[in-house]
Amino acid sequence: MSNTQTTIAHIVTWRLNGETPVLRAAQAQEVVHAFEAARHEVPGLLRMEVGANFIEAPDAWDVALYMVFASRADLDAYQAHPAHLKIKSLVGPMRAARGQADFSIAA
Repeated sequence: MSNTQTTIAHIVTWRLNGETPVLRAAQAQEVVHAFEAARHEVPGLLRMEVGANFIEAPDAWDVALYMVFASRADLDAYQAHPAHLKIKSLVGPMRAARGQADFSIAA
């Protein structure tokens, strides 16, 4: 049995529904700013990287989010956290598609 602690990675990507690259870029910045504003509000969040894509490609996502949580319980609690719910209500109307992956990583 290993004593290695694990943390939880939470990765989300969004394709936004702005009709032009300029509109999608503006939407992406809005999403990025919302996550950055909530950075210190979420218990158990150890690390967060969020950014707007800067390369136009047919299969590119507009925004990518990488979060590391101290535990699965912290990730689960984040789902109902008011900061997360506020961001979901912002992103929902802008969202054309969403991808997500959650997995354990060695701490």
